[in-house]
Amino acid sequence: MPTDAEHDAIEIQYVKGYPSLAAFIASDTYKSTFIYRRFDRLSARSLLYLQSELVELEAEQDALETEDQYSSTDELKGSRDWNILKARGRGESYERDQKRLCLVYEIRQKLKEYREALIRESTPLSLKRPGKRTLEAFRNKFMNADSSGENFPTLGGRSASILDDENELVTLRAWPHDDKLTSFLRRYFALFFVVSPKRASEAQQANWTLT
Repeated sequence: MPTDAEHDAIEIQYVKGYPSLAAFIASDTYKSTFIYRRFDRLSARSLLYLQSELVELEAEQDALETEDQYSSTDELKGSRDWNILKARGRGESYERDQKRLCLVYEIRQKLKEYREALIRESTPLSLKRPGKRTLEAFRNKFMNADSSGENFPTLGGRSASILDDENELVTLRAWPHDDKLTSFLRRYFALFFVVSPKRASEAQQANWTLT
């Protein structure tokens, strides 16, 4: 039976794929390897749809107000008194006020959804891109790069290309001193900076220099 010291020395071997990639991301002391796509195109389209929904609701409200110009004084009471609008909107005798009240609630909910979406989308847009060397190390780890040159992506299917467009990548925590993070990565993961046998030798020399 292994001792506590021997148990601590056992290195967990994670299955290639999500388990191994997640373990690599989490192992970074500075957490700058929390690198993900923003999905700008999807985000932009989602906001456009919400915006268009509000445009249509706005047009419906404008149409009701245009009709109000030809309404009687009694029919317009709901336009001046919320309690009347609410009472009539929940009844059966005033069809226009029913429609108006439903529109009030629908606009309120959609406007809330839209503004919350704007605020949510502003957050990833304000995040910084990963440092060049950090991204290089991450990509080499993702592609299982070694001196043999036989690289393959850790994730399969369409996820194999998630790191292709660096303009869409953000890091959840950008380390203020990237040179320290680079030193950490080169010391413990020097091989992931390597893309050729020649660079493998150079990286090994750099690794010995840092230790």
